[in-house]
Amino acid sequence: MNEQKKHVIFDTDIGGDCDDAGALALLHRLCQKGEADLLAVTACYASPYVAGCIDAINRYFGRPVPVGINYFCPNNGGGVYAGALCENCPNGYPASSFGTEEAPPSALSVLRRTLAEAEDNSVTLVVTGTLASMAALIKSEKDAISPLSGKELVGRKICRTVVMGGRFFESWPMVIYPDGNEGGEPVTWEWNIKGTGYTDASAVLDNWMGELVFSSYEIGSYIKTMVGYPSRAPENDPVAMAYRIHNGGAGRCSWDLTAMLDAVRPGVYWNYHAFGKIIVGEDLVTRWERSDEHRHTYLLPLADYEDVRRVIDDLIDGK
Repeated sequence: MNEQKKHVIFDTDIGGDCDDAGALALLHRLCQKGEADLLAVTACYASPYVAGCIDAINRYFGRPVPVGINYFCPNNGGGVYAGALCENCPNGYPASSFGTEEAPPSALSVLRRTLAEAEDNSVTLVVTGTLASMAALIKSEKDAISPLSGKELVGRKICRTVVMGGRFFESWPMVIYPDGNEGGEPVTWEWNIKGTGYTDASAVLDNWMGELVFSSYEIGSYIKTMVGYPSRAPENDPVAMAYRIHNGGAGRCSWDLTAMLDAVRPGVYWNYHAFGKIIVGEDLVTRWERSDEHRHTYLLPLADYEDVRRVIDDLIDGK
């Protein structure tokens, strides 16, 4: 295991699917073990509830780090559970602050400031939603926060980026149908990439020159974690609340948690495809192509799925 502590920025679409809350809990547990240091958490969208939801989980674990939300992608809903956590758990961003001077800062400003203050080549960025925050960062120009453009900050400060997203049919010929209905048309795109859109996804992939690792849809699909977690967690645990509201505590596929685990413990549970460039087509399907200029790759099987499940569940249970 790589024992060097990872300095992590986490960008998430938390509030809808519960695996984002699980990934944030997993990161906090890895911080408790001294394997990671949480620098900031940003959301790839903006709503009155999402910053409070994030901050509630951070405060529960004793790490009230900077939080930012992406005002380029507004969403006024409370999500599946973001509203409940924001309104019922202690946090510094009540919904009433949205649209006022006390509103959460922008994801872009938090990303730029956190990177500007970090040591060179020291930051691991983990992204488990759309690539909207990455796109805003890579397109940003120098400003009062930093004399460096977003592209320069990424190149200088980020040593590794792990994204939950994409599908790679050359390695994962898994067929997925909408809502599990095998009578429908198979799904070829992955949800986070579709939510990003072709223009922003292409802008990110064309300009992200550091090490970029994709944990594809299939990786987490085979690993169901946190079954029954709400029944064994402390009553005031906001992550347990998220899982309880989402599906009654039945557990969930571990898309975002597997990305987080590889970000903090690289090379332990998965192999990697050869480096090249990941591209996205207008059909929003991701593909790998040869490139000597890019260090893009994606995860491939190594450890047994049940072993990975056990590792994740034990970590989140504080073992």
